[in-house]
Amino acid sequence: MASMTISKSTRGMFTVINVATVLTGIVAMAEPVFAAVDHYDVQVDGLACPFCAYGLEKKLKKLPGAANVRIELNTGWASFDVSSGVLLPEPVQAAVRDAGFTPRDIRVIASGTIETDGDELRLNVGSEHTLRLHGGQAFGKLRALVKKGHRDVVVSGLIRRMDEAWQLTVSEAKQREAR
Repeated sequence: MASMTISKSTRGMFTVINVATVLTGIVAMAEPVFAAVDHYDVQVDGLACPFCAYGLEKKLKKLPGAANVRIELNTGWASFDVSSGVLLPEPVQAAVRDAGFTPRDIRVIASGTIETDGDELRLNVGSEHTLRLHGGQAFGKLRALVKKGHRDVVVSGLIRRMDEAWQLTVSEAKQREAR
């Protein structure tokens, strides 16, 4: 059996590689946590039969991260959870249209860290998008949470496109539980 000798410079290189690998892992873990839309409820016009519901269900299941898709034929609501990634309302609306229906109201449950800019409250959704939070029956509760220093929250409400941003009318707000 042959023995292998490793030079000092090679050992030093392995040490540098190991340290770099550990630091890369630490930096990756320290990335900021962005908000995510965790659940969608979409009011859909035109659902008339089980075949319609099945076609819509197939389209929604193709959305990235969509899970637990449910179609309520009697009420005209489609709902699903988002299990991973960032899913903005545009692709959800597009999937409903691609299935041959008209999307109406969209209610969401979103979680993340609140940012403030003067009086404005926002949730970051991905690196380039934010949800503006405003009005609604729980907006005062949300402001009180932020004022007390509780910035990790779960909010729900109706979401609409206003100008160039998505705006969520806060109907419920609570502190997000530690993970």
